[in-house]
Formats: sequence, C-alpha cells, structure tokens
Amino acid sequence: MNYVLGIFYVNRLDLLYKALYSVQAYWPHVIVIDNSWNKELRSAVAIPKGVTVYEPPIPLSHSQSQNMLHYWGKEQNCDFVMYMHSDAEAESGTPELFLKRLTCLMEDGTKWGAANTYFDTLAAFSMKAIQSVGPWDQNLPMYYSDIDWFRRMRLCHYELIETLLPVKHHNDGASTVKSDVYLLHVHEVTFPLYQDYYIRKWGGGMGQETFSLAFDRFPLNPVPDYLADR
Repeated sequence: MNYVLGIFYVNRLDLLYKALYSVQAYWPHVIVIDNSWNKELRSAVAIPKGVTVYEPPIPLSHSQSQNMLHYWGKEQNCDFVMYMHSDAEAESGTPELFLKRLTCLMEDGTKWGAANTYFDTLAAFSMKAIQSVGPWDQNLPMYYSDIDWFRRMRLCHYELIETLLPVKHHNDGASTVKSDVYLLHVHEVTFPLYQDYYIRKWGGGMGQETFSLAFDRFPLNPVPDYLADR
C-alpha cells in the first residue's frame, strides 16, 4: 500500500507541530507544502526527521495544493493520497485505524472516492477516483472547492466513506483565517463570490444543485486523460 499525506501550511506553526506529532506513523509519507508568505518553515526547528517540506516558487492556493498532491500521487504510484488540515490533531490510534480501514476498502472492492475521519480533518482520496473526477477547480481557491470536488465525485459514482474516527479540529477549524486579520478580511469579501460561482456552476447551492454537468453543459472532469501517462 503506497500513499502520500499532504499538509498545507500558511500560519500557526504551533498547530502544525501538533498535527505532525499526532500522525507519527505517517512521517515517511508526509509532505508539508509551505504556503506561508515568508517561507516560515525554513527556520522551523521541530519538523520531524523524515517529513518532507516542499517550498513552491510562490504560495499555492488550497486547490492548487490539492492538485499538486494528485501529481505526487501519480508520480509515486500511490493507491491513494491523504490530506490533513494543519490545525488538526489525530487522537491516539486514529492514524493506524484509518490505514486499516483504507486497506479494507481496497481489498473488498468498494468503489470509494474519498474517506473521512472527523469530516475531512484527516482524509484520503482514491487515485482511481482522482483520475476520473479530475483536478480541484482553481476558480475556487479555498472555500467551496471541496464541496465542488465531492459533488463531481458522487456524480462519477464514487462513494464518500465516513469512518467517524476521532480527530480534534482546533479553534473549530479555519485557524489559518482566524489567525490573520488580512486573510479574515479577504475571506469575508470573497466568500460570497465563491458561493455565487458554485450556484452558477451547479444550478443551486449546496444540497440544492440541479445540474448534473458543470454549468449544465461541460464535462465533470475538465481535463481529458487527467494524470494519464504521456
């Protein structure tokens, strides 16, 4: 079983450390994308040995980071890729139990697209589903991007598995935005725009969608042969 786990970092180094040290079983597979504006992880002293830090040329959006994770999954011939919020902290035993559940899903032939613990605080995405569903929509840099991808996943007939394994989400989530006045302001200004885009794309808000194709006309996967060998 092969996988990579991505954590996308912007701020709150203290919470990143909590996240990393709660998933020690995953360390050889962990890649932290440093999306901080000042390359903060260059001077971080407590990043565990074995954990990889990737520094993109410029900070990536959430959707760009997810798509980067897709390409690493393909490059490393992974069965699935995993994602963890930088402000999440897995309870003792959760990482190991989650891997066991994912192993069972692959062995019993379930057509699963994604598996959650406590919502998507720690989640896994099947590489088979990723190739069918395609990349995350970069017109939705952060909010609504997950809702969009999961809708496309379901329309491609892949199942979302809820394991309900315990993972703590500090500050009730969104710590990145809550910890930066500028990011909070940007969120308040842009959130309605992303909400409107989603409604236009799917003919309704979350739970009220009416389109089965993007904008009622375009394919669910916008990239033909996504991640296919060239």
